[in-house]
Amino acid sequence: MSSNKKNRHRAAGDVTAESRRSAVWEQQHQARLRKSGAYSAVLPGSWQLNTAIVILCVVATAVFYARDLRLGFFRIDDQQYVAGNPWITGATLEHIEHILTTPYYLNYSPLHLLSYMFDYAIGGLNPYVFHLSSNLWAGIVAGFVYLVALALTQQRITALAAACLFIVHPVHVEAVAWISSRKDLVAAAFVLPSFLAYLKYRQRGAASWYAISLLLFFFALLGKLSVVGFPAVLLSLDLFVEKRPLRRSLVDKIPFVVAGIFVALAVVHAQPSTGVQPDIGSRARGLAQSMWLLTGLGNYVIYRVPPAKGDGWLQWVAVIALLAALLAPLLLRKRYPIAVVLVYWILLTYLPTQILSFAYPVTDRYLFLPSLAAVILIAWFIVKATDHLRPQWNVAGATVLVAVVSFIWLAKTIDYLSEWRDPRSVWFAATRKSNDFHVYYELGWDYLEKSASFGTKRRNAPLPAEQARQYASLVWADDSRLPQLLAELSDNWHNGATESAFKEHLQAKATEIFNAAAAGKGEHILPDLFLCRGVLFLDKGDMQSAKKEFLTEFDEASQLPYSEGRQEALIACHYNLAVAEDGLGHPKEALSWIRIAEEEQDTLGRTVVPGLTASRQQLESTMATRHHE
Repeated sequence: MSSNKKNRHRAAGDVTAESRRSAVWEQQHQARLRKSGAYSAVLPGSWQLNTAIVILCVVATAVFYARDLRLGFFRIDDQQYVAGNPWITGATLEHIEHILTTPYYLNYSPLHLLSYMFDYAIGGLNPYVFHLSSNLWAGIVAGFVYLVALALTQQRITALAAACLFIVHPVHVEAVAWISSRKDLVAAAFVLPSFLAYLKYRQRGAASWYAISLLLFFFALLGKLSVVGFPAVLLSLDLFVEKRPLRRSLVDKIPFVVAGIFVALAVVHAQPSTGVQPDIGSRARGLAQSMWLLTGLGNYVIYRVPPAKGDGWLQWVAVIALLAALLAPLLLRKRYPIAVVLVYWILLTYLPTQILSFAYPVTDRYLFLPSLAAVILIAWFIVKATDHLRPQWNVAGATVLVAVVSFIWLAKTIDYLSEWRDPRSVWFAATRKSNDFHVYYELGWDYLEKSASFGTKRRNAPLPAEQARQYASLVWADDSRLPQLLAELSDNWHNGATESAFKEHLQAKATEIFNAAAAGKGEHILPDLFLCRGVLFLDKGDMQSAKKEFLTEFDEASQLPYSEGRQEALIACHYNLAVAEDGLGHPKEALSWIRIAEEEQDTLGRTVVPGLTASRQQLESTMATRHHE
């Protein structure tokens, strides 16, 4: 036999021997697990007790977040994902097929959209239903946090503590109260049972449980791509807890990786480049800031200032810091393997959000998936810290520590939720915690839209009397004219001088805040800022100044790097230029602009300016009447 044939036979024999050794190891490992009752017993205790605790988690979360049920739809993303989304308005085959096969609003997260379809089928466009649904999704996640903690630690007290901490963690407010952030809830609600199914697969070696785990992971990906790093979490479980051979561990992660790549390609295809280049220095600072926020002791705000970029040697320091964060957990792998898995869970579900070219590396909703492991890790640490106490005291000690942490987090969460419920909008409090220019722009927009609901010449419908009184009482608290204004609002009388003065006050506040946003935006492109300033001048009747702002908006919008956002901005710009030109007595120019806007909206295929065709027809009718006269 030639040497080449001998080598081939020897190589084949080596592979066969390796396969046999791996199979023997798996059989022995399964026997050890069954005999030891380690974590892979999956869920200790009766299923009735565990089910009751899960239901309690769902109810407790829904009750705790009941204060957000009257929030309504948020201006950012909710309008596109829900209020103006035609594909959720009927559970038809056409709508379902479109959601599953076509990116929507620069993203691909079909399962998240299907959850809105379900809500719409129940209550139409009632925001109460959508908020209640999000609260229930969060409760389901809380229940699964309990089950995963129980499976990993085999300690009911740790699992209960983790679920309790999860419910009251202040970092979750944004993900729960903001309907469009349901992506995080949906992804978590599927990735956690995927993890449990994987544990069951490792316990029994049954292919059916592996298939269930893979399918649930795929559903999680269809909720939000940021779970794409979860196969690495499963790998860390294999290596550090089970001490499983690396080759075997890698092989059964391949289908998970393939599923992740499949969805990632769809998302990358849907999301355009923003022109923002990820910077290692800002990402390192962002990681440190995010880890602090996961402690529940941070400063929670909807738009915080992005971490500054680093130059020169600071970039190298940032690289070293990031590498240290990834390697440091390995020091604990022998003594505390469960803790190592949880730390890598935090890191590996956080890092995908840092790869995309977004301007905000730190935002609360990015921390929802990492927080699943963070609360389990904190609960595990608290229980571990009381192990040195006498047996009759360690449960009491752990309970006291969990109660203290829960109380601190509870206070911060309630305080932050109250900001979302503030009639002046969440942006009012945000300006006291963040000087990001977007915060000022959004607060200015809120003043602008509220002002359009007061006075005799209103662009918006008047606010309900009680809501208007509550809003006025906060905004004009120190003004001596407040009692007179409240009386006018109670009588539903909008012709008084006092309400006109209040309207002017709101417009002045909008101008002040918009100017602050313009001063702080630097080189950032924000055409909507100039759109709003133009609309403010329209409301005041200053058509020439409005036209100037809309032309500036046109220049800004033309620089937007992604086509769909640019089209949206230009449609609004051209329509409002038509309004300004018509107000200046230039109907021909107005008709030209509004026709351009109508054509662009038809090309886009969805509504940006409602009633655009009707407005064009009305303008044509008015021009024809004037011509005949």
